[in-house]
Amino acid sequence: MMTVSGLEVAYGNVVGLRRLDLAVEAGQVQLILGSNGAGKSSALGAIAGSVRKRAGTVHLDGTDISRQRAWRVAQRGMVLVPEGRQIIGPLTVEENLRLGGYANRTGTAARILDEVYELFPILGERKDQAGGLLSGGQQQMLAFGRALMADPKVILLDEPSMGLAPVMVDRVLEAVTGIAARGIGVVMVEQNASALDIADEVRVLEQGLVVLEGTPAELRDDPRVISAFLGAA
Repeated sequence: MMTVSGLEVAYGNVVGLRRLDLAVEAGQVQLILGSNGAGKSSALGAIAGSVRKRAGTVHLDGTDISRQRAWRVAQRGMVLVPEGRQIIGPLTVEENLRLGGYANRTGTAARILDEVYELFPILGERKDQAGGLLSGGQQQMLAFGRALMADPKVILLDEPSMGLAPVMVDRVLEAVTGIAARGIGVVMVEQNASALDIADEVRVLEQGLVVLEGTPAELRDDPRVISAFLGAA
């Protein structure tokens, strides 16, 4: 569904990402782990078209989208849920969701809105409430729903558990599993070890370089994975 080959990002003379390769199929969750500054957000931004690439290609359903702008990438079916959620606080929950459907050219926005409310009942209950009044976990659900409104083939998630209480982290990861169950490919970057429970494949980034990759079962007890979570040397 989506393939990334030799992706590199640089900020002036500083290399933020070195030769990332990955592929995500329908319904898969590809996880990228690493501490702060490892290059995770640079990777997602470069894939989504919001960060300039130094090298590498991105293909979606066989089409090269490497040089397309972020809004065009979204129209083609790949959307980014950014770090910090970036909900538009004064707008209602439903207005935030409808904004997410702006890139939807399939005529499915009305149907997907109903499905979002079914997937996240709390959003339906609070659809007329200002998005900024939701809790952090509820805002993350709103960010997921906003992305789904675009009817994407692939969703990129930038640290969706960041700043949430443990009980909400579990709910957020359950929601990611629900998104993948819809046949959507997911690429998620995280620092939270709980994300291993829902991933199909894992890559560990250190200083912009993939130092480990494999299945969660292969990497769960690797001391280098623990090192990456803790940001230790």
